Parts: sequence; C-alpha cells; structure tokens
Amino acid sequence: MKKTVLLFLVSAGVFFGCHSPTPPGNATANKPLTDTTKMTAVQQPVDTSAKDGTVIKHYPNGVIKERSFYVGGRRRGECQYFYPNGRLWSDEYFINGILDGSTTNYFDNGQKRYEGTFTKGKPSGIWKIYDNTGKLTRTIDYDKKQNNPSI
Repeated sequence: MKKTVLLFLVSAGVFFGCHSPTPPGNATANKPLTDTTKMTAVQQPVDTSAKDGTVIKHYPNGVIKERSFYVGGRRRGECQYFYPNGRLWSDEYFINGILDGSTTNYFDNGQKRYEGTFTKGKPSGIWKIYDNTGKLTRTIDYDKKQNNPSI
C-alpha cells in the first residue's frame, strides 16, 4: 500500500512538474522516496498561457515560484521550482514537455530528496534517494532494473 501511495505521489509530481499549484509539504519529509520504477513518459499538455521563452512565476509574497523555458507552450531545457521560502524544490530538464535529463528534488530544509536522470520520461541510470537529513538511504540502478525487473 505504501509503495502504491508513493508511486502515485511521484507520478503526480512528474505529471504536474513545475505547474504544481503548491509545493510539497512536510507530510512526507521523513519518508524517503522508495520506488520510481513504474514512472512513465507523460506528455505535458500545452500551456496556452505560456509564451515562448523564459517564464518566471511568483508567489503572492514576490518569491519566485517557477523559472522555466517554453517553446510552443511546452517546457524545454531547465525548469526550476521553488518553495514559498525561496529554497529550491526541484531542478529538472525537459524536451518538448517530457522529462529528459538530470533531475534533483529537495526537501524544504534544503537537503536533497533524490537525484537521477530521465530518458524520454522514464527514469534511467543510477538514482540516489536521501532522507531529510541528507543521508543517502537507497540507490537504484534503473539500467540493471530494465534487464532484471525483479530488482
């Protein structure tokens, strides 16, 4: 059950990416991300309000919420999303609205939550999962997982 809930949360994060209306809270701050194996490529819908080029969105207090680059209404290149306190929440790379490249996600205390790489929307390579104190709790090798799904 915990894996199902966690998988849903991770999938929702991938789907909503930088467009999440609110950053994640501390509800899962003490729980490490444990499995992203079922994450799939999700084509982001075209954001008709986004013009081509750099888009910077702010919280009501003026702190930057999102800094992204759009082409044709879809994110391309680096996308950063911030907590209301100004700390970095996520740093991801997109091609045509699909995660493709390195991704790093942080707890609101500034410690890394996880880091890894996406290839065409799917996790690939070695991912490192941390607890909210910055301690490495798990490493997943998605390249080995593809060859041996029982991992």
